[in-house]
Amino acid sequence: MQVFAIRERQEDGRWVISTSVTNVGRQDVIVVGYTLWLDRDGMWWKRLRWRIRTLRRFGFRHARRTLKTLVTLPPSVSFSGEAWLRDAGGSIQFPKVLQAGSTLRMPHIVLNWLSDKRSRPRLAIRLGSGKTVQAEVLVADAFEPIDLDSGYRVQADFEIDMRSDEQARDEAGGGPIRVFTSVRSRGAGEVRVDTHVENSEPAYPSN
Repeated sequence: MQVFAIRERQEDGRWVISTSVTNVGRQDVIVVGYTLWLDRDGMWWKRLRWRIRTLRRFGFRHARRTLKTLVTLPPSVSFSGEAWLRDAGGSIQFPKVLQAGSTLRMPHIVLNWLSDKRSRPRLAIRLGSGKTVQAEVLVADAFEPIDLDSGYRVQADFEIDMRSDEQARDEAGGGPIRVFTSVRSRGAGEVRVDTHVENSEPAYPSN
């Protein structure tokens, strides 16, 4: 399984994330989930230390099950189960069977972030076998991660459309949903995470 992702900046400053998934194996696979997040500098080492501590504390068998779990920090967005993901070019529904030798174009996701700390968008494709394939989202024109100033505050918003084909055709559900997330450090190890959702018309009545 190969995952290739690029990002292109729009005139309004937001990024369009384009992802393609190619099944290079000889058997069909099932795509069951998609996760997109911002990875900050130093997170690779932090994950490595966490994995080592888990192995020492709980042993190999428990750690092996735990380490298969995708570990991300906010802001992030994830789709799995019986979920639709669509854009102007079409839609897919999870779980999705990807035949051997074929390529799946994932619907675009529009991403915007304001950060005073170096961050890189990354994504992961989760398969029915339990395997997770990760990839860094590269800049389309340079194929290099974007450099951001050092700092400790991250703000991001995601624009996603989770309507089915029938809902989109009937213009139901109010269109794309925007998810806003901010992560702020207050010092002394205290971190504040705020998330809210904006939708022009609720897709479902609220309780």
